[in-house]
Amino acid sequence: MEIRDLVFSDGPMFQRLMSNADICRGVVERVLGTKVVEVENIVTEQVIEPRLGSHGIRLDAVLAADGRTYDAEMQSYRKGRLAKRLRYYQASLDIATLGPGRAYDTLPNTYIIFICTDDFLGTGLPVSTLDIRCDERSDFRCDHGFTWVILNASEWVQMPKGLLRDFLKFVGTGRAAEGDPLLSLIEREMHHANADAAWKEELMPFLTIEDDARIQARISYEDGMAEGLAEGKRKGIEEGQETLAALIRQLLAEGRIEDIEQATADPAARARLCEEFGLSAQTVRSA
Repeated sequence: MEIRDLVFSDGPMFQRLMSNADICRGVVERVLGTKVVEVENIVTEQVIEPRLGSHGIRLDAVLAADGRTYDAEMQSYRKGRLAKRLRYYQASLDIATLGPGRAYDTLPNTYIIFICTDDFLGTGLPVSTLDIRCDERSDFRCDHGFTWVILNASEWVQMPKGLLRDFLKFVGTGRAAEGDPLLSLIEREMHHANADAAWKEELMPFLTIEDDARIQARISYEDGMAEGLAEGKRKGIEEGQETLAALIRQLLAEGRIEDIEQATADPAARARLCEEFGLSAQTVRSA
């Protein structure tokens, strides 16, 4: 089976490209309008489990630079309530950063960036910056040390001309502005990655799940999740595959994308998740 070329908004491609320091720095600078001077570390697909038995997260790309932490996430389909997702990501990052006995003031300034292909937050804006506010005093600054920025590439035309508009247009359409150094670099690295047949072959299970998740998410948004689930059940042809599909649908409905990846790769994780949802772990193991 021929594997399609991946684009910037595909999770594996985004993670691979963001491991490139020049691209990662460039994306952060482009989105936040700030300067990243010294890159200390870049980690892609970083797994954080705040405590034993709690819901873990898998971060796309975490950049440590200039004493700050930047988390850049790519989201190409609806995964539950984005605002709640941001809340949990922030809490998880803080817990992972603050060691025992350390003062709260040692928490680094943190920036969480969600690059979305559609309006998953619901503001109708191309850029939305969320913050804590005081209802009784609008001019009060909390100085909590974190910033959340959500990009909506589907509304790039609302942006004034400039580098951020060019970036959003590229995410949304795949068309890069001529002469843009960052986008040209991304396109070159994408070409090299898509020419790596062995890497793409390894991604086949993920791509199948990711593409199916996009379809299921669209059905849920347009026609209601019940219809999507019923259609999925009718198409199950083997017990093991049907049970695994049911598990994936349950996780998708709750926006637990990291658990979907674990369920397809780790038999112990599949068994644990099946038990949680009352599904047959035995049939899922054999799928």
